[in-house]
Amino acid sequence: MKAVGDETVHLVVTSPPYWNIKDYGNHRQIGYRDTLIGYVQKLNKVWDECLRVLKPGCRMCINIGDEYIRAEGKTPYQIIPLHAYLVNNIILQTSRKRKVLYLGSIIWQKIPTTRTTGGASVMGSYGFPRNGYVSYNYEYIAIFKKRGKPPRAPENKERERIDLPGWRELFNGVWRFNGARQTAGIAVFPDELPRRLIRMFTYEGDTVLDPFLGSGTTTKVAMKMRRKSIGYEIGFRSPLTEENWTELIRRKIGYYDFSPDTRDSVFNVEIKETSPRTIHSIA
Repeated sequence: MKAVGDETVHLVVTSPPYWNIKDYGNHRQIGYRDTLIGYVQKLNKVWDECLRVLKPGCRMCINIGDEYIRAEGKTPYQIIPLHAYLVNNIILQTSRKRKVLYLGSIIWQKIPTTRTTGGASVMGSYGFPRNGYVSYNYEYIAIFKKRGKPPRAPENKERERIDLPGWRELFNGVWRFNGARQTAGIAVFPDELPRRLIRMFTYEGDTVLDPFLGSGTTTKVAMKMRRKSIGYEIGFRSPLTEENWTELIRRKIGYYDFSPDTRDSVFNVEIKETSPRTIHSIA
């Protein structure tokens, strides 16, 4: 993120790539074929940069779910607590522990039940004690605050006032709304997730960063809410379409909704060539 200056971003909203279960088709990807410790260490570098560019008093919000490992051979069914690893590493790492506070996590309940072909909402061997498993239908949104005095609210701050019912809905510890369908074979969080976080922690005109842009949902929502946006994506291979992933992002964020002579004044799309592959960043 060398192009982003120190303490210039008001909010980070992101969801890191899965650990060791999804091949995004990029040799620089994080997660696939990494050990758990290697995965966490690679993410640590990203969080360091996010906290460098984040303004004091502002938030970094990370959507992550724990992962279950199916029973196979001598490996028993188990849950890998990625959320716990992530939180502990961010607050305990020497380079960060003096400048970041953990403010808790929202539980995002994505689906109401787990349904099997028999119609029962159960996991495990039904009927007898010790044979069942908890239905895994939720993810976390971990919230961190960078230490220091926050930016001064803008003069038009009254326009962003949240009424009491809205406040109770947003700052509730449990959110219930549907997930989103995959886009071109990659996991996508729904518009509602960044919408809520942007509403909670930014004012109009603020800048929102997503270091794992994916299909571009965070930028799309930020623009609709009259926020500035910065997103980074190194690229992914889509098994469902031959379309270049950069075109998926352009369409998602509304690049083609603007006339050709005004697109460059709204979007700064930077493509960096590196050996042996190409890395892109979308701003």
